[in-house]
Amino acid sequence: MTADEYYKLGVALAADNKLGDALEALEECVVIDPDHAPACKELARLSLMANEVRAFSNWLHEAQRIDAGDPEPHVMLAEYLVEKRRWEETDQEVRLALRKDPAPSLVDRLAAVQARIPEYF
Repeated sequence: MTADEYYKLGVALAADNKLGDALEALEECVVIDPDHAPACKELARLSLMANEVRAFSNWLHEAQRIDAGDPEPHVMLAEYLVEKRRWEETDQEVRLALRKDPAPSLVDRLAAVQARIPEYF
């Protein structure tokens, strides 16, 4: 199978709530193509669902390494940090994402995060 086929399989397995199998397929994707940013972001998302925070962080950093101009890893991290009430770090990630010209859907997600940050933290 190709990296893209493993990626599609991983996404489909995740949609069927087969988390372990999805993680395996996506990891195989990045073994074949270490610069597959969408797989890294999906691995980050699924790692967080599995309560694997270190893996979540590592996969986001890998996605940023692959495409430094992609704002989505910053958005994902901001969404995580705001849940943990880590206001300063959340604000920093929001600012970093906004500097990278995010798509409207990401801007909406950032606005939702910003709305949760206290005025004075």
